Amino acid sequence: MRSPRWRKVLGDLWSNKTRTLLVVLSIAVGVFAVGMIGGARVMLPHDLAAANDASNPASATLQIGPFDDQLVRTIRRLPGVDDAEGRGTTVFQVSAGPGVWKYTMVKVIPNFDDLRIGTIKPLSGAWPPPEKQLLLERSALAYLNTQVGGTVVVELPDGTMRQMRVAGAVYDVTWASQLFKAGSAYITSDTARWLGQSGQFSELLITVTGDRHDIAHIKPVVSQVREKIERSGRTVDFVNIPDPPGKHWADSVLVAIMVVMSVLGAISLVMSGFLVVNTISAILTQQTRQIGVMKSIGARSRDIVGMYLMTVLVFGMLALLVAIPLGALGAQVFVNVFAGLLNFDALGGGVPPSVLGLEVAAGLLIPLLAALWPVLSGTRITVREALSGYGLGKGRYGRSGVDWLFGRIRLLSRPLLLSLRNTFRRKGRLALTLSTLVLGGAMVIGVLSVHASLLKTLDEFFLTYNYDIEVYMARPTRVVAIENAARQVPGVIGVESWGQTRGPRVLADRTKTPGITITGLPKQTKLFQPKIVAGRWLLPADQNAVVIAADLLKTEPDLKLGDDLVLEINGRETSWRIVGIAQVLFVDRQVYADNDYLARVTNSVRRSGVVRVVTQQHDAAFRAAVAKDLRERFKRIGLQVGGTVTISEMRDSAEFQFNIIVVMLAVMAVLLAVVGGLGLMGTMSINVLERTREIGVMRAIGASNGAILRIVLVEGVMIGVVSWLIAFALALPFSMLLSSVVGQSFLRSAISYSFSLSGGLLWLGIIIVLAALASFLPAWNASRITLRDVLAYE
Repeated sequence: MRSPRWRKVLGDLWSNKTRTLLVVLSIAVGVFAVGMIGGARVMLPHDLAAANDASNPASATLQIGPFDDQLVRTIRRLPGVDDAEGRGTTVFQVSAGPGVWKYTMVKVIPNFDDLRIGTIKPLSGAWPPPEKQLLLERSALAYLNTQVGGTVVVELPDGTMRQMRVAGAVYDVTWASQLFKAGSAYITSDTARWLGQSGQFSELLITVTGDRHDIAHIKPVVSQVREKIERSGRTVDFVNIPDPPGKHWADSVLVAIMVVMSVLGAISLVMSGFLVVNTISAILTQQTRQIGVMKSIGARSRDIVGMYLMTVLVFGMLALLVAIPLGALGAQVFVNVFAGLLNFDALGGGVPPSVLGLEVAAGLLIPLLAALWPVLSGTRITVREALSGYGLGKGRYGRSGVDWLFGRIRLLSRPLLLSLRNTFRRKGRLALTLSTLVLGGAMVIGVLSVHASLLKTLDEFFLTYNYDIEVYMARPTRVVAIENAARQVPGVIGVESWGQTRGPRVLADRTKTPGITITGLPKQTKLFQPKIVAGRWLLPADQNAVVIAADLLKTEPDLKLGDDLVLEINGRETSWRIVGIAQVLFVDRQVYADNDYLARVTNSVRRSGVVRVVTQQHDAAFRAAVAKDLRERFKRIGLQVGGTVTISEMRDSAEFQFNIIVVMLAVMAVLLAVVGGLGLMGTMSINVLERTREIGVMRAIGASNGAILRIVLVEGVMIGVVSWLIAFALALPFSMLLSSVVGQSFLRSAISYSFSLSGGLLWLGIIIVLAALASFLPAWNASRITLRDVLAYE
């Protein structure tokens, strides 16, 4: 037979099943957030690292002029080099449907059966690809709207069209077509020559001996490799060392996402604890006389404390039964979604034991800690106080300034006044309920403000680009020929030829850092006007002056205004004076200089490889149509185009990546809103239960079911509206902080803040509906209270 304590605990749980369900669900939501985020935080990096390690990632990649296997064998023999492999890489336009062309990175692999570094995995079809056929990365199949066995059309730089069969699909962990907005294909050296390429290598991938995760160990080896290559008469155009070494390119992004979401998950868990406090406080208030009776027959305070804490423990255990499997499912869904976006295979190993332990601790300890103070306070009451209590409010209602103010209101109807007074009757309970709703509301408005801020940042960034289309030539071409051809295309109203090259920075000790891109701009250009954060922009009289992108300072922190930046260009050291620092997004190691001076340095006077075009209209469809006409025009007169990209395409790609961040934050905002709604429903249920006698009195003097229903509904909606007012005020600093965190975590720079007024109004509508729905069941129960229920109420 169960002990009297257990019978009371189970009786309290069963006698008010709605209250029990709400508390269990509230705790479960918090534990679910812990399980989902905790599981994803462990599984995502583990699965991504496993997929990346399986490909044997390169310690460094060097872009070099054309070379053959002889250089590869030489590099393999260098001390500190574990292995080396040469590959070729070029970019083609590939048809993805009638009139639709998309960039595709085509990689030339000399021996598919002897892949050493950055390996790819065959999935279906032929391996290796037959001559004049290609393999596509699996994410590129949907991107290019084709399938294994299908045919794609490849446009060569001279305008020649080649039809190629898709011989198979492969898995490349380093590629994600949807994110990069480009396809990825793999061909043999013979096929490369058939496509007009040399068939030689242009990239050297190396791995180092020893610790491949220590950048201080990798850099000297890379410097040695660079020197060996340059002594052979070749130029190293670019060096890429992953940061951090050995990690997937998305690793740092995932870490930032999980940190932000972990903080929000902790908030949801704390919010669920508020409902525990409310519920236990209400139970203790309702059972004050029972506590007095138990004490009068010999129960000690610690016995009563233990009994009520046991009730909370049962709440937590029931919540764990719901939350643990849902948390595991949520974590797996989270991992699968990101695995799909980043194009890697999730292992599906299940939630680790450490996360299960964290869930158990969150589901049991947090509610116990939350309930400890109200339990200790409620059970400290004496027998005399318990048996002679005033009941609701302990006789103190009407003494505060708020109560006095409501007592002076005369213009409202009596039911509305009653709802208003009931709202503020239990001020402690109201404060905890408001806390959950306010945090949920502030989070929703904050996320929408982050979205608005990211879009504003994008708008401001693309306003610095006062052109519509970028045209990349296959090789440097005469400026006069390019610009005259472009101006003859209908819809083109402006053309500028820019210069561009790349070279390593040479430090004082003669060591070299990875390559820096230097872009040459025409004097007094109006097509690019970045925000200057220090110094000034380029002047017409400038020669070797440069403005550096602020992002460069994160990898070259010693640079400052007035310094000389020494770059090695075409094998020769050149010195550039830093006159300004500009805020530019989506660039990597970039500086800007006068195009005329850069052309003299690079021996490319009157030739250019990049053209910026201004169109009459600036919508996406018009830009795309003009870009197509430009390619066709250049093809007709024999100018070889490497590719075109419109500003609209660039913006869509950036917005897609931003939306991934916003969706993840929105998931947490929804969880917080759910906790707030459960908290409000629990509060209203408790309020109705405590006012059973009042409702009975109202019914005895003629109150209808509808009147009682409206009183409770209005009270719930009032709580929602009050929470919205506070949330709206709190959302301003909260959204500013959240926007700053998101900017620094994902863009590594501040973003332009924009408060979402529409988001605030949207939350007002949501909270009114949410409050009405959360209050409906308690209001319905209140309208069904009978006189027999009143007489039986204790």
